[in-house]
Amino acid sequence: MSQRIDIELTSELNDTWTWRAAGARQPKGTLEGSLLYSGARVGDVVRAELERLIDGVTILSVTPPKSAKARPETVEMVGRPEPDYPTVNVQYAEGGKGRGEGRGGERRPRGDRPGGDRPGGDRGPRPERGPRPDGAARPERSERPRTDRPLVERPERPARPERPTRDNQKRLTVKRVHRDALIANLPVEERPVAEQLFRGGIAGVRQAIIDQNAQIKAAGGTEVPSAPLLAMADRLHPLVKQADWLDKAQSALDSSDLSMRDLRQVVTQADGVARDDASREMSAKLRERLNDRVEAQRTSWVTDIEASITENKLVRGVRLAGRVPDPSAKLTPELVAKLVAATNAELCSETPADRWLALVEAAADSPFRRDIVPAGLPSKTNEAFLASAAQASNRIPALLKTLGITMPPPPRQKGAPTPPTPAAAIPRPIPAPPAPAPAPVGETPAPVVETPAPVVETPAP
Repeated sequence: MSQRIDIELTSELNDTWTWRAAGARQPKGTLEGSLLYSGARVGDVVRAELERLIDGVTILSVTPPKSAKARPETVEMVGRPEPDYPTVNVQYAEGGKGRGEGRGGERRPRGDRPGGDRPGGDRGPRPERGPRPDGAARPERSERPRTDRPLVERPERPARPERPTRDNQKRLTVKRVHRDALIANLPVEERPVAEQLFRGGIAGVRQAIIDQNAQIKAAGGTEVPSAPLLAMADRLHPLVKQADWLDKAQSALDSSDLSMRDLRQVVTQADGVARDDASREMSAKLRERLNDRVEAQRTSWVTDIEASITENKLVRGVRLAGRVPDPSAKLTPELVAKLVAATNAELCSETPADRWLALVEAAADSPFRRDIVPAGLPSKTNEAFLASAAQASNRIPALLKTLGITMPPPPRQKGAPTPPTPAAAIPRPIPAPPAPAPAPVGETPAPVVETPAPVVETPAP
């Protein structure tokens, strides 16, 4: 991507000019004289469009400096002299002409207006108000009740107890102090590689080389060899990684309300980067701040749960118990026993259906869900209630017995061996009939009738 900067022409040799950034030493390079304007000389500061590539900086075009604009010539307009008119004085009458005034500014008396003393005209006297429909006399104005005072005095509402408030956490805004210092100390030919490493790492450098070679090949030029550039990227990658972490660590130390996610990420990245005493000291400070923040969150979490139980907001307390602020945070056995006892006592027939179901759904995501044993179902239920309770029963085992649901057998897992065939289903061979007994002496033996054995067909597997 091209960019525009101000450059200063430093020298000329055989139609080749050298340049540097205006007011700085870097970047610098050379450009062709054909890109310059006529009358260019050493010391001119011009606006140039350049493109940073892997192998250096290329000047695409040069805009000549703007000359000081000459002030346009003006023509003075001279008008005719004004004539000498006589002076005119205007004097207003006293009072002016307003409502109820005549031509001369005189105010007419009220009695001379149409309608008498009342400005609404001659409408006659106001009629007397008759009695009420119920026959009662109308009260006088002084006897009517005042409406500016409340008819029923309400008791003052007690003030809510103060709860610990959590500070708004901000995302990390990374500064570029160490990054700019590293790029400024590198040679000119290594700076594009370092900038590409900051943007996308080694993979970004490989992709940039591929894209640049594709552009060069389309233009008919010679492709840039990738092996030296990748070797340079491998050598600069540890320095770039360390400078990037130092910027993040310094920004994290300067921010007092950084989010836990960003703070934990910076502390985790310090293991392979903190190599000198200064970086190890910054890593120790960040780890200490992270531990303090984690401990503060655990204390606030437990305090919120205890406050919810005290204020009879059991659903909120059970929901907070399932939202662990840190993976290593755990509730004390005493607090867990208190939550389980309060939840079991609340899941009874006297609790409304909506609160009963909300408490069950909150307990399904809590760490003590297996200890929940509902005392009973609400007195009034419907099909939608039973369907929602059945969905939560797969996480609360004791709820199955309360709802009267039979646990179905678990499904066979994919790839498990086929269960063995029962013994009654295995075909067995039929035994041969017993041999006939020998006949007594002197008697003719009975003829033996051979019965063919039945054929047992075994089904094909």
